[in-house]
Amino acid sequence: MTAGSHNARWLAIYLPRLSTDRLIRSGRAPADDRPLATYTKEAGAFQLTGVDARASALGLRLAMSLADARAIQPKLEAVEAEPEEDARALDNIAAWCERFTPIVVLDPPEGLFLDITGCPHLFGGEEALRKLIVTHLNAQGFTVRAAVAGTPGAAWAFARYARKQTLSLAERVAAKQRGEGRSNKQAPGRLNAPHPPPPAPRGGGGEDLRATLSPLPIEALRLEPDAAAFIRRFGLKTIGQLTEIPRSSFTARGGEHAMLHLDQALGRVPEVLTPRRPPPMVFALRRFLEPIFTADAVLEVAQVLCEDAAPKLELRGVGMLAAELVLFGVDGRDRILPINVSRPLRDVKALMRLFREKLNVVGENLNAEFGFEAARLDAVRTAPIEERARALVSLEEAAAGAEKISEIVDILSSRLGGKRVLRPQLHEEHAPERAAGWRSALGKEKKKAPEKKPPADSVMRRPVRLYAPAQAIEVMAGVPDGPPIRFRWRRVTREVVRSEGPERIAGDWQKREMTRDYYRVEDKQGRRYWLYREGLYGESEEKPRWYVHGLFA
Repeated sequence: MTAGSHNARWLAIYLPRLSTDRLIRSGRAPADDRPLATYTKEAGAFQLTGVDARASALGLRLAMSLADARAIQPKLEAVEAEPEEDARALDNIAAWCERFTPIVVLDPPEGLFLDITGCPHLFGGEEALRKLIVTHLNAQGFTVRAAVAGTPGAAWAFARYARKQTLSLAERVAAKQRGEGRSNKQAPGRLNAPHPPPPAPRGGGGEDLRATLSPLPIEALRLEPDAAAFIRRFGLKTIGQLTEIPRSSFTARGGEHAMLHLDQALGRVPEVLTPRRPPPMVFALRRFLEPIFTADAVLEVAQVLCEDAAPKLELRGVGMLAAELVLFGVDGRDRILPINVSRPLRDVKALMRLFREKLNVVGENLNAEFGFEAARLDAVRTAPIEERARALVSLEEAAAGAEKISEIVDILSSRLGGKRVLRPQLHEEHAPERAAGWRSALGKEKKKAPEKKPPADSVMRRPVRLYAPAQAIEVMAGVPDGPPIRFRWRRVTREVVRSEGPERIAGDWQKREMTRDYYRVEDKQGRRYWLYREGLYGESEEKPRWYVHGLFA
């Protein structure tokens, strides 16, 4: 996966004493208070590869020869290094960290990256999540440092190289972004914590992140020893100094590797990381305030996770072909309930039916022991779901009665809103434009609609479609008050071949409306119109005017 998103958040975990902590956890620590170290043979000499806290306090350091170490501390307990066992321990820690996010990246020999983007709110925020991980790993016997930043490189640097000066700067930047206005004098009091948090500015990069990284040594860029030595030959000791030199001339002299890591740490270029397990396309995670034990509680959590995942699947237009319900035990072990389906599925009820069956099969073998403290639903395999238009009800059902019509109205109102679903309604009005209207389809009709019987000859006297308002036309008639023989509408002259009428409709005298004579006419092209002449000859001094009021289908 690619790390470089502007909103990405990464948590880097550093286990500086992994080898000795593992030995102590396995009961291979010295019985007395002697210091413990691991060693391996390098270039014909034995060198220390790990030291515990007691050995560090006595001045023993990594890469020191075993002979020198014994000269300093004769009582040193030295155990030959077991890189494979250390790698297995690191992988176990990575598996345990998957309860916080499904995207965990191994950074051997003693580090991990966690993509916590979108997860901190489940644990009370980034700092609470960082402290939670550190506290739990400390309780398991591991020495841990962890840091959060917008890029893996920056988080790695903070976890390993953050010191008081750097933390002070980082805290000031973070406080400034939070708008707290904390003065510099307030910072040192928070720097005495055993594993002080190295906060980093939000976002994938920018000047704030650059300023926070600047005091760190160049080794914080994850450089190989040779590359770091090469840079130090130029007199460059800090990341800040590296960012200020002429870039082109430095890269021409072999500094491409350092510049690439610098750009990755600052979020200028993406960094490709390979997660320990392929991350699911969709997942849902829940952490519990108290551990859960019973199958009913597991089912309840599974339903909540399915409900969380369903909208994400719908947004992508996919369904689950394979899913896993991962239960994270307080004892550090995971229990996985997998399900597989024959067709893409995202319906919560259907998924719950499968998980219920799965849980019935597992039964007592689930072995909750101390309970589960978190759960995650992973969509392991997905496939597109073809969306098909669904009929609200069949035509036969709709014709069955008013109850089905009401059902359709209820569904449409729920989807579109009550104000957007209307019913036609007739009114007792002489004017055609006021004889019909619309009302909300919800609720009962206040007035009884006028009963209109269909004509005996099945001929439509009035069109369904009316213009509001009617459109003025120029008409030529054989006699002044006769039917039109030609009219001009929308700049086109139309010859009338058939006409029927008039149907006289008297206007509302209270509104001083004029009398209308309506004609149904047909032109040479077979188009049928509903025209009317407004006013009567001799009724007033104004000449009657003609209008197109509607079209017949």
